[in-house]
Amino acid sequence: MSRSVLDRVMVLLVALCMTAVPVSAEDGDDDRDRGGALFVMANSTDRVRGNEVAMYTRSSNGDLSLVGYFPTGHLGTGEPQLGSGPAPTAQVLSIAFGLPLVVASADALGSANSLLLDRGHRCLFAVNAGSNTVSSFRVRRSGLDRVSVVASRGVFPVSLTENDNVLYVLNSGGPGSLAGFRVRGNCRLSPLANSDVSLGGLADSFPLPNPGEVLTTPAQASFSPDGRLLVLSIKGGDAQPGPTLPSGRIAVFPVSGSGLLGGPVVTASSATGGTGGPFSFVFAGSRTLVVVHANSGTVGSYLVNANNTLSQIADAAIATFAPRWIVGNDQFVYTASFGAPSGVLEILGSPGLPDVNGVINGFRIDRHGNLTDLGPDAQVEYPAPGPGRSGNHAIDISLIGRFLYFLQPRTGSVGRLTVAEDGSLSDLVNFGGLSPGLEPFVGFNPGIHNFLTRCFLQDPEAPTFSPECRLGSAQGITGY
Repeated sequence: MSRSVLDRVMVLLVALCMTAVPVSAEDGDDDRDRGGALFVMANSTDRVRGNEVAMYTRSSNGDLSLVGYFPTGHLGTGEPQLGSGPAPTAQVLSIAFGLPLVVASADALGSANSLLLDRGHRCLFAVNAGSNTVSSFRVRRSGLDRVSVVASRGVFPVSLTENDNVLYVLNSGGPGSLAGFRVRGNCRLSPLANSDVSLGGLADSFPLPNPGEVLTTPAQASFSPDGRLLVLSIKGGDAQPGPTLPSGRIAVFPVSGSGLLGGPVVTASSATGGTGGPFSFVFAGSRTLVVVHANSGTVGSYLVNANNTLSQIADAAIATFAPRWIVGNDQFVYTASFGAPSGVLEILGSPGLPDVNGVINGFRIDRHGNLTDLGPDAQVEYPAPGPGRSGNHAIDISLIGRFLYFLQPRTGSVGRLTVAEDGSLSDLVNFGGLSPGLEPFVGFNPGIHNFLTRCFLQDPEAPTFSPECRLGSAQGITGY
């Protein structure tokens, strides 16, 4: 190569180096190749800080380091947006059947996907159930930039789903509703015209406590992987439950190319048939659903037929109480079972016993949708919260690569388990940073049965304000 040619090549290389400046994470790089992040929603009703999202960095070995808390913002008034706070003592069993009161306050929203990360790991969405709004954030390596807060166009938003820049929010209060939004550049939300769908007559919940009892409300809305369907699980669906816990139903909505929903096709569940109270679900393929049935204590798989009805493929009994959340990949699914509250134990004839810890269970799923219980090697009990405190209830879980993360609002921590190639779980580690929740066992907290009104409807300055509302109620977990 001649000297003149070499000189021209060197000049070109220098010019390229000067113009091809690397884009930093602050300018839009989600930094997936260098690590990851985990997000947890505080779901707080604090009138000063409002609802917040906690962000952790994730190292290559799965360890978490707290970055900080990021407020969900305000909607034009300057007032912070509010979460739901802890759920009041459940009254549905007492009012409908004359049974003892049941405290299930750790499950404040009664839903899945209240905190949602898009597939590109660039946009994060959070519900503010106490303010009837949804917040969106731009994910940065160093934190979260809040970019919009919009009205949810309903009451008590609890679940989110997004596909191809269309986001739907499930509002579970009252008769329930679905509302759509466009995800604009930089993760900003704007209303999707003509997308509001009332769930009246389909998802009416037990009315107390206002705006609806979480044991009977809709639980999750999710797009199918191809975006052609939106599936909705409903734990109850009748204003008053029958002689048993509600059966519920699953509704499948067709989705048009513009993101609007068609009329739903509804498949009834059955409490007596082992499929009562469909709660959380995941897709195992474009038309295979794996669903946990909270009111029957089972997990089952379904084929979504061409006419959008559901045909059950397989079911597998779970020995632990109230499975509610589920995550999975193409080989395994894992469920988080709430753990029996002391009021349930009293109903079952064992009064005076404290709450039972939640449990994670693992199942293998084959290409036909059949489920196989992985047994004790994939069954892990939530760590006990310590002396003088009752059971550590299971809440939301998230599967990221070979790590399973689970939320523990009672103790204000996030647990991590390592998933082996055979699906077994090991290496339990806990990470703090969240505000611990309330004590639900009346034996340790005699005043808990007086907690009957939702926190965001109470006046913090009033003498009747429930002290439980000042405690943690984290719900919603996601990450990459």
